[in-house]
Amino acid sequence: MSKNKGIFRKICITAGVVLLALAVGLLSWWQFSIHSSIKRAESLVTTIFETIPQVQNSSLEERQNNTMPTLSLEGEDFVGVLEMPRFDSSLPVCNDWGNVTKHPCKFYGSIYDGTMRIGLTSQKGQYDFYREISVGDTVTFTDVEGSRYTYLVSNLRYEKHADKTALEREDSSLTLFVKNIYGFEYLIVSCNVAK
Repeated sequence: MSKNKGIFRKICITAGVVLLALAVGLLSWWQFSIHSSIKRAESLVTTIFETIPQVQNSSLEERQNNTMPTLSLEGEDFVGVLEMPRFDSSLPVCNDWGNVTKHPCKFYGSIYDGTMRIGLTSQKGQYDFYREISVGDTVTFTDVEGSRYTYLVSNLRYEKHADKTALEREDSSLTLFVKNIYGFEYLIVSCNVAK
């Protein structure tokens, strides 16, 4: 009987060591993935700013065509850069919502007519600010023609879905939404043009 106990103990210890090694490996891979994603976003933002004309502060004005121009980089089309100065965060914004990407994407609308909705993910490392964002925070969006638009966060609310109905509930010039992976809900961030 004690021989069986000894074998069982060795199996348990071995299994524990293997599980611990596996957990450390997964944690290391997760940290590497976060670091790589952050570095790629930083690289894309740098490339966008190096490629576009000199950035100029702009204001919304009526246009004949509200279609947003795009810039193709590394097989993805980008419409600009979203910045949150308080958090020292600069993120490239993709044009194609249907593409699987780790970057924010335009869900629909245009920055030029105040209908733009941008979806983000709560991926650790890049979008941690979503837990600390507050009314009054500054948000800027720079398009690929070098026009920078400045907004202030006007409202924050949580919704179970981030569909068009939920995103249109408030009058805002720019709306961001991010899924809270821990709460299975969406934070909807309404922004209005800074005066």
